[in-house]
Amino acid sequence: MGTEKMNTLSKHWFKIAAVVVVLALAAAIGYKTVMKKEFPHTPMGPATDFKLTNLQGQSTGLSDYDGKVRLVYFFWSTCPDVCSPTTYVLSQVQEKLKEKKSFGNKAEILSVSFDPDRDTPERLKEFSQTFKADPAGWQFLRGGKQETRDLAKQYGVSVIEGKDGSLTHTNAIFIVDKKGIKRHYYGGSDLDLSADQIVEDILFLSKE
Repeated sequence: MGTEKMNTLSKHWFKIAAVVVVLALAAAIGYKTVMKKEFPHTPMGPATDFKLTNLQGQSTGLSDYDGKVRLVYFFWSTCPDVCSPTTYVLSQVQEKLKEKKSFGNKAEILSVSFDPDRDTPERLKEFSQTFKADPAGWQFLRGGKQETRDLAKQYGVSVIEGKDGSLTHTNAIFIVDKKGIKRHYYGGSDLDLSADQIVEDILFLSKE
């Protein structure tokens, strides 16, 4: 009798192993789903609202897009290093959001210049076109020098102007949820900065 049982187990070992693997995968997927129920970063507090001028000459600001997830990025267009690569990442975010049919309706990108003397409306328009920015969901904004630098400071972005007019600054993209709370920031100079991760976070917060 014992031998018969052993033979039966031998015949069905593959089926048993397959069931074990399926159960393990189901448990792993379930665990991942549970873990994803909460955004993995601690809220940073309310994002400072603002009113600035876009490329269409309209006054617009953060609260105009309440109900959407927003990315806020402070930059200057003649920046010799980090601003263009970071803006390129934002252009990738734009395209991926379009693929998800979430650009402009669930998410908005707000790029704020803190160098209005050089970032004239014409210069910003040229810069935005370089990255194929679509105004349906990506605004390039400008205001007074002190106004925009004070605003940047309230977001934790330091801007230091050298004697030669060069600007040293914190390079970060802030993600603001539908209620106007800063939920996280991405280091724009981080080599691991990923448009895929940013889009994943946007889509997650859009469902909160």
